[in-house]
Amino acid sequence: MRILIHCLTMTGLIACAASAAAHHSFAAEFSYELFGTKEGKVVEVHYVNPHARIFFAVKNENDEEEIWDAQTFPPATLLGQGWRRGTIKVGDRIILQGNLGLENSRKLWISTMTLENGTVIYPNGGRDN
Repeated sequence: MRILIHCLTMTGLIACAASAAAHHSFAAEFSYELFGTKEGKVVEVHYVNPHARIFFAVKNENDEEEIWDAQTFPPATLLGQGWRRGTIKVGDRIILQGNLGLENSRKLWISTMTLENGTVIYPNGGRDN
């Protein structure tokens, strides 16, 4: 019995450590102070854990296309807010607002998304991230 408890404890600890290693802190990638707005065309959507991601093409000040990586909450959270896999599709034009990535990375943590038809979507129901 003692060996079984030890094995179960070790299995739980390993699972927790693997989960923690796979997930990163917000502050490791995004700024709490830098907030911005980016507009572009969706090129790829990943509706998967740990964060749903939208890759979108943005024209920079030199009229060159840059690919940005926008991240948000996991699909389970988004489902609770009415998002579905088909809410955002490749080719859609969107406007995203949120926390910008650190060190001039082309990343954005989504706080609001505005679709072409004017619909505003809040990934966390309008609450703070």
